[in-house]
Amino acid sequence: MRPTRPRDRIISAATRLFNREGIRGVGVNQIIEEADVAPMTLYRQFGGKDQLVAATVGQWSAQWLRWLNTDVERRGGDPEQRLAALWDALEYWFAAEDFRGSFVDNTASELRGAPDHPAHEMISAHRAAMHQLLEDLAERTGADDPARLTAQLQVLVDGAVATAAVDREPAVAPGVRALASAALAAAGSRAA
Repeated sequence: MRPTRPRDRIISAATRLFNREGIRGVGVNQIIEEADVAPMTLYRQFGGKDQLVAATVGQWSAQWLRWLNTDVERRGGDPEQRLAALWDALEYWFAAEDFRGSFVDNTASELRGAPDHPAHEMISAHRAAMHQLLEDLAERTGADDPARLTAQLQVLVDGAVATAAVDREPAVAPGVRALASAALAAAGSRAA
């Protein structure tokens, strides 16, 4: 269903185009045409392309984190089930026909030479929220060192997303799940 509000149409069109062609590969006129809005509408809403990029990252992040948290929460309080839900959700996402990796990570990579770009604030917020989700999972396992386990889970998630995107290999999740189980066992976790 196509959004009806011009702001939502612009963000939706820009996200779709940026995800498919990259930020530098998409011009403002292309977004305006795709969103079916007047040029002044885009500039009034966002000021320019950089602010639009930041808004697309923020919205994608919020939607993706809501989806992931919902999947994890659905499993209840059992740490083992919650961790299984994390890997199940990622495996499902990797197998999606339109999977291109993390929009946030792809944007961060593309903007690495522009440290003052306003999207970096959204990228940092996304990373912090993901870290918080993993920290909660690690703490619930009863690990001796939940901070260390959180860092290991973060590397596993990031690596799985990158591998699934670059290699077009959704089956990476079971291998990462096995590595996570080994990290849990090494961390003295009750959920191992």
